[in-house]
Amino acid sequence: MSLKIKCEHMELTDSIKAVVSEYIEKMMIIDPEFKHLHVDIIKEDTGYAVDLNMDTEVFHKVSAKAHNVNLEECIKEAFFHFEKVVEKKAAHQ
Repeated sequence: MSLKIKCEHMELTDSIKAVVSEYIEKMMIIDPEFKHLHVDIIKEDTGYAVDLNMDTEVFHKVSAKAHNVNLEECIKEAFFHFEKVVEKKAAHQ
């Protein structure tokens, strides 16, 4: 699996890496066949935006986005939305 975490207008810290890694471990339970995962974290005037783009063996390209004033909550929301997208795709297969 390839992982790319990119931060815009802020520093990529160890705590950000740890939070993202925690959610990735949870996602691996849902679909252990992730090929690529891109996490873009953008600091905006009004808070943060997180854009997830993932490519898996089963679902191919899946993406999710979130906006929040709290960075950890924003990451949590993005992964939550991603999980819902995967569940919806799984239900239609």
